[in-house]
Amino acid sequence: MKLTNKILLVFLILLVLSVTAYKIVFDSKVELLPNPFDKKTTYTYIKIPIIDNNLSEFELRGRFIVNFKQRDTSRVTIEGPDNLINHYLSVEQQGNKFSVHSKIDLSKYSEYIRVYFFIKNLKTIKASGGVVISSEEFTGDTLDVSAYDSSVVRIKYCKLIDAQIMEKDKSMVILDKTKNATIHLYDYSNLLLTLDGGEVNGAIENNTDFGIEGKIKMNNVLRMNSNQKHAGGQK
Repeated sequence: MKLTNKILLVFLILLVLSVTAYKIVFDSKVELLPNPFDKKTTYTYIKIPIIDNNLSEFELRGRFIVNFKQRDTSRVTIEGPDNLINHYLSVEQQGNKFSVHSKIDLSKYSEYIRVYFFIKNLKTIKASGGVVISSEEFTGDTLDVSAYDSSVVRIKYCKLIDAQIMEKDKSMVILDKTKNATIHLYDYSNLLLTLDGGEVNGAIENNTDFGIEGKIKMNNVLRMNSNQKHAGGQK
């Protein structure tokens, strides 16, 4: 066999192997995420057994939707396609702390996975991985919110005394309303905050946007490369 033919043969063999390897890798990636709309899939409604009725601290990571409602008795339910919930959501409780994490990227089906918390007290929210959190009409003393990785936290029509807010990585927090707030905003984050006659402390930097309304007093707020959209009332 001539040298040219040998080289051509080797090239063809390598080409076939590379295509086969690519197909194996590609297929394995596709198989990681099941189709939640196939005929075998059912939508499930799971009630999570509660260890501690005084749940107040929550860590939520992944592309799914979360809703908090204030009730006297704690209850947690999860809705969505059973093949996603059973295989790709991790749930953990430790005392008054409750966490829900997605094991893989579920952004393609984020609208179909919903977690509902019925709790008496809401003290801490740690949001990351693009989770979307909402709540309305919560009453309490303090609330500590941390939002990362393009996560969204909306808490409307609440009554708080003090709020601690930390944001990074294009996240967004809407809080209405609290008397006082300590805020730390970084990396293109966005904050809409309503205050009721209190003070704002903290740091705002790296091209963040924020809007603060109500009777407020800006006290010891360090601003670096930030954009203040609006601030109403007394400053």
